[in-house]
Amino acid sequence: MHEYERQWSRGGGHAVRHPLRLKMEQLKQWCDESCEAADFEARLNAACASDEPGLALLADELLPLWRTVQAGGRLPFGDEPTRRSG
Repeated sequence: MHEYERQWSRGGGHAVRHPLRLKMEQLKQWCDESCEAADFEARLNAACASDEPGLALLADELLPLWRTVQAGGRLPFGDEPTRRSG
C-alpha cells in the first residue's frame, strides 16, 4: 500500500478513476477485511481469475510480492526489510 501511495504522490494523479487510485482503494478494502494469511492468498488467487480487468491486474501484480513476503524475502522496492508475523 505504501508503494502505491508513494507512486500516487509522485505522479500527481488526482482523477477519481485513475488506475493507481483504483488499486489503492481495492488494496485498502482487502486489508480492511480481516483474514488469515492463507485466506488473503486465496483472495488474490480468486481475483487473478476475475472478469474485472482492474481486479485481475492488481492481483497479478500483488500475488508474487505476497509470496515473496510469505517466504521471508524482501520486496523489490524500499529500504525496509519485510516483517513476517507468526
